Amino acid sequence: MMSTGLTFGTISALYGFGHGIIDQGQYSALVATVIGSAVIPTLIVWRLFLPRHLLRPAELKRPVVRVAEGSPADE
Repeated sequence: MMSTGLTFGTISALYGFGHGIIDQGQYSALVATVIGSAVIPTLIVWRLFLPRHLLRPAELKRPVVRVAEGSPADE
């Protein structure tokens, strides 16, 4: 469903740009909006609807990243 919206939105914006109906700034804004309308809801769903009941208890905790002494990250 989302790929259909991405395809149609991008092609229709390209049609308008190619036929002089919209200028380059409007085309860029339309394409950014079309892509954002697919990416933003996907990120929200990934964050809110993580199937925690399928994860082991150890995977629920965020990993602790430790930096060794003398590594470039200490400088």
